[in-house]
Amino acid sequence: MEKKRFLTGSVSIALALTMVSTSAFAVSVEFTDVPSSHWAHTSISEMADKGIMSGVGNNKFAPDTTLTGAQFVTMIVRHFYEDKLGDGGDKWYSAFMDVAEQASILAGTSITAEDVINRYDMAQLMYNVLKAENISTTPLSDTSKVGDWSSVPNTYQDAVSICYNMGMLSGVDSKGTFNGNGKMDRAQAAVVMDRLIEVCSGGTPSTPVTPEKPAGSTTITTLIPGEVLGKGAVEVEGGFFFDSSTVATECSHLSLRTENHTTLTFTVKAIDKDVQVSVSHALEGLPITDPNRTYREVLDMVPAGQSKSFTVDCSKDVVAAIWLGDGDFADVIPGVPSSVFVECYLLDITLS
Repeated sequence: MEKKRFLTGSVSIALALTMVSTSAFAVSVEFTDVPSSHWAHTSISEMADKGIMSGVGNNKFAPDTTLTGAQFVTMIVRHFYEDKLGDGGDKWYSAFMDVAEQASILAGTSITAEDVINRYDMAQLMYNVLKAENISTTPLSDTSKVGDWSSVPNTYQDAVSICYNMGMLSGVDSKGTFNGNGKMDRAQAAVVMDRLIEVCSGGTPSTPVTPEKPAGSTTITTLIPGEVLGKGAVEVEGGFFFDSSTVATECSHLSLRTENHTTLTFTVKAIDKDVQVSVSHALEGLPITDPNRTYREVLDMVPAGQSKSFTVDCSKDVVAAIWLGDGDFADVIPGVPSSVFVECYLLDITLS
């Protein structure tokens, strides 16, 4: 069988070019690695629709990729100060950083252009924009809403308090933990930028004030014996490819340990064959010899050349296995998932 691979462009180059003119609107932009079930789907789509953020190539957004100071500053400048932009400079970001300096929105931060921005500096930058836009601000009356308030440095407390109180920040868990030294990723940037724009427009954030990234979420990109096992799976960017040169029998599949997780999401990209997707569940609390311990859930068919995202409840499982069978053989035995190996991609696997 002729193998068809898909290649993504250089993420580093794509991220540098991810900020486009707000005049270049894209309507209802969707990305294959941001299914509708993704915690930041609404904000990512909103930022893409407004031209504030774009993908990294091959219809992917790379939501978990970290963001540099220059990239977040560029988002801010493109929306609030685009009329101040001058010409070029030594680096792609030079003009954006110059505008940010002139507008004094980098005051109190330790932001550098090429280093990953942390959450303290993200909050301070947003706070500085509020002041520059003459937005009336009020700090939190109860700082216990920030789970780790005692560890927030004095120099950042005003920014964190006001951004929380105005609904732009909500922490990373149900306790409101800020995790200020944590690195900022593209999904978080989309959410907080969405909220900042709404506040500066005189409204209140319409995006749900829930944890900015669910605590305990794990993105699966590596085969780990005993934890993540794959029949014919080869690691590729964003997930796995099932390669017939490594195995020619049984179903293409990946098994995951799912304790302490409730939801499994993933995307299947079919190549030259329809792919039947199913998930087997091994239930917690039952011995391995119990016939009721496992069952197979048939999900859907992914047509050749297309992609489809899935969300599965794994809250009662100790192990969940994703099975990908050749759709040409799916109905050999009615109701029984295909056991014929098929080459395809399994991408953006997340346990939360």
